Amino acid sequence: MNGTSKNARSAADFGGISRDEYTKFADRLKHVFLVGNLAHPSEHPFIREERLEMILCFYGAGDDGLPHWHRDVTEYEIVVEGTIGYLDISTGETQWFSVGDLSVVPAGRCVKRLVPQPARTVAVKVPSRPGDKVHCQHCQQECTARLKAYQG
Repeated sequence: MNGTSKNARSAADFGGISRDEYTKFADRLKHVFLVGNLAHPSEHPFIREERLEMILCFYGAGDDGLPHWHRDVTEYEIVVEGTIGYLDISTGETQWFSVGDLSVVPAGRCVKRLVPQPARTVAVKVPSRPGDKVHCQHCQQECTARLKAYQG
């Protein structure tokens, strides 16, 4: 369907999305994409936009991510509840971010999200590029941290 959705709104339209329209999805979805050039249909309203993605993230303790990086997308994320860590795969260092902190993950940096306790964040990705995320099974870079489950 390539992102076609009856819930898509145009970035050229004046207005927005009310809290009541998206919060009911937070219990089921870890990521509620409110703005972006989404590649998959969305059951909640969003604003179609190629310049950036805006995502509300709702994590439970242990909702750690998989190591990944983006070819062209830089991620900015502000913590609004709890604590989030990012393990830099190339250095083995983890940086921790608490309420009010802003994290930046530049394009090309492989990281793993760490969630020790329930947390909420607002993330912005620039630009919005569906299919830009690279996980271990599709990565051609030399890496000593490659997940064994994905080794060919």
